[in-house]
Parts: sequence; C-alpha cells; structure tokens
Amino acid sequence: MKITFIADLHHYSKTLGISGKAFELRSGSDQKCLAETGEIIDAAFAEIAESDCDAVFILGDVSNDGEMASHIELRQKLYKLQEKKDVYLITATHDWCCDENPRRFDGDRVFNDVEVMKSCELPEFYRDFGPKQAIDSFVTKIGTMCFVIELASGVRVLCLNDDKNENNHAGFSEECWLWIERQIKKAKEDGCLMIGIEHHLLMPHISPLITGGSVCVENREETASRFADAGLRYMFVGHSHIQATDKFTSKAGNTITEVNVGSLVGYPAPIVNVTVTDRQTLVYDVAFLKQFSLNGMSVDAQAYLAKHSSAVINRVLECRTKQTFKERLDALGLNGARIAGLWPLFAPVLKKIDTMLVWDLYKMLRRAGLIGKSLKKDALKYRYVSLVDFIDEIWLSALDGAKTKHEEGSSYYNLVMAVAALPAKILKSSAQARLLSQAFHNVLTGGDIDNHHAEI
Repeated sequence: MKITFIADLHHYSKTLGISGKAFELRSGSDQKCLAETGEIIDAAFAEIAESDCDAVFILGDVSNDGEMASHIELRQKLYKLQEKKDVYLITATHDWCCDENPRRFDGDRVFNDVEVMKSCELPEFYRDFGPKQAIDSFVTKIGTMCFVIELASGVRVLCLNDDKNENNHAGFSEECWLWIERQIKKAKEDGCLMIGIEHHLLMPHISPLITGGSVCVENREETASRFADAGLRYMFVGHSHIQATDKFTSKAGNTITEVNVGSLVGYPAPIVNVTVTDRQTLVYDVAFLKQFSLNGMSVDAQAYLAKHSSAVINRVLECRTKQTFKERLDALGLNGARIAGLWPLFAPVLKKIDTMLVWDLYKMLRRAGLIGKSLKKDALKYRYVSLVDFIDEIWLSALDGAKTKHEEGSSYYNLVMAVAALPAKILKSSAQARLLSQAFHNVLTGGDIDNHHAEI
C-alpha cells in the first residue's frame, strides 16, 4: 500500500484580487504563495496522478480563508485528480474562516464582503472525498466530520477534525474521544494498522518556541499520550508549514510518531510518499515539487518558493521609511503603529543588517567580547556572504527540515550556534533563552529523525 500525504493547499481564487497595494502587502507577508496557488496545486496534482500511489490524503486548510469561490475551484481540481487516484481530505479552521475576516483586494482597499463556507457545510461539500467512503464517522459540535477510511483489509486511516474541543481550542470533545478510542480498538481487534491524520500538531516540532502554543492541540502532552496509550502509532499533521518528524512517549511507555507535512504552496512544497510495509511500519520518502507553469512559462518551483518565503523577512529588513515599516508590520499581523513608534531605533539596525556581511557581524561581536577568537577561521569561510543570505538559509532550513544538513562542528553550524547562545549568556535566568540553542541545533541538523527519508 502506497499513500501520498500533502497539506495546507490554502487555495486562493484569483477572483478575489491579485494586484494592487493591498494585495501586495498581504501576499508579501506570507511564507506561502497566494496568487500562484492554483498553478502550484495543478502541477502537484498532475505529478501525483502519474505516480504509483494508491491513495492521496490532504491534511486540512484546503482553502485560503474559507472563501466559497476558492472552495468551488479547488473541488474541481480534486475531481480531476480523483479520475486517477482515490482522494480524501480533512478540513481545518481556514476552511470556514475561523477568524471571521474573509478578504478580497482592490487597489489600496481591502473588502470583507466575501461569501464563505460554514463549518457545518464542509462535510457535504466534500462528501466525495471521504465522508461518502467512510466505514464510520462522527459529527463534531461545529458540524465538521471525523471519519475512518479502510484502504485495504489491513490498513485504515483515522481522519480527524480537531478544530474545537470543549474549550473552543484545537482538540476533541470527550464524546469525540470515546469515538476515536473505539475506532483504534476496533482496528486492533481486526488486525488492521490504523494511521491517524489531523491538522494541528500533537508535539512541538523543532522547539516549543517555534511550534508550541496554538500551533499544537490544547494540552498537547495529554492528547498525545491518550492517542499513544489507545494504540495509535502514527499521526500525520499539517498547520505549521514545516517538514519535520518527531516521536512522543507517554508515561505508560507507549510511543506515537508524528510526521508534520509542510505546506504544498510554500517552500519547499513537500509531497510525502509513504509505503506501508508487511511489518506494519511506514517508510516515507519526501519529494519536492520541481516545477509549475506560470503565465505560460515553466518555473523552477524550489527557487521561486524559496525566494517568496524569504521575502517575508527580507521585506522588513529592506524598509527605509517609517510608513513602509508600519505597513509591512501590520500585514504580518503585528502592531505596526506601536512598533513603528520606535522607528528612530529600528531604522539604523535594519539598514545595518540588510547591508552587513557575515564577517562584519563576527568582527562586531568579537569586539564586544560576545564570541571567541576561535570562530575566526569559520567566519573567514563566509567573509563575503551577506548576513541576509545567511539568515535566509536558516529560515529555509526550518521550513524544509534541514534538506541541506549542517552537521555539528561545521563552520556554518559553529557560527549560528555561537550567535544562538548569546541570549542565554545575557539572560541567564531565562528558560526560553536556554531553549533557543536547542531550537537552532534542530533547525540546522534536522533533529533526531531524518525528516525526508526514514522508516518509522
């Protein structure tokens, strides 16, 4: 049995506007693409259609913000893929616009008069992609659906919607939990391997500093333990837009492995191909979209998506006026007016970072006594590399799960870790500062499990 997993399609209908200042601020503040989602999805679906997989599972956030137009367009793409493959999906909060802020763009203006899909409408709208084929199902309090798909006599997939628990946070009601545990127990009794999928994370990949909080389900350790102790061994999730794999072991000694699948429409556009072995283990091999067509021309997907993702950081560093700084911070969801009030302090820092070389940073930190002379040899290797390019590589490595690994002891690793250790040296009582070094270690090395090729 071969299964393909993709996540976070965030399809955006071009009818909502793809030009003008308002759209450019929105698009430029997002790691994933917006205007190009249709072309990227088409290319990925065409590639998957010609692959040898038996089924495709999509891990939620299939629309940009629940816009009806986006859903209608995406469903047509799904039907086309379904002509070649069995296709199943779960929905998530972006599919019913949980923040109640649907947007379309026209020139300098943003409008909210956009028709959106209600959460209770999603199961029927996507009925042909899971609900119709389910051998059992559960309707949540907001009208979304959890269901079980039997792929073969020995393989089932537990498809979960975790949008709301009793506290209106990501997770499951107790009634839903009882249904989940019954499904896992029944699969075990029937001799079936049960694979779980949901949208939010059970565990903070890379670090709680990066994927903690609302990126995970509420009470994540308790939730992960309940899954593991019920007998679920595998969970595939999306949401964070990063590619990563980690394990969690409950106090009872039961382990669950979670594969976090990155966004299909943001760098590095991962397509996770999984083979179910006779031993009921999973072997995954992560492919990355190579190209897509844009305006009639073939585009290098990895280069295009990397540039777009890096622009989220670079556009802030490039700011040279207070107004631009405020606007770009607002687009990122930050308090632009308040932060821009400190523009006289930020302006020289942003300009310095934007024009600085790695060697310049080394000399500055060395003069301040913050790093040792032993790093000089490492810094010389990057003497003519801009600091922005250096930062971009770290950012992309976080997203792609260290596709290019920087092993411990390498010059790149030594330089990054020396800087990452500075907050802990300065703020000795800060627990978060101490976590920073481990986070950067995981970003550079990929962590304990290979995020691209492994048997789990």
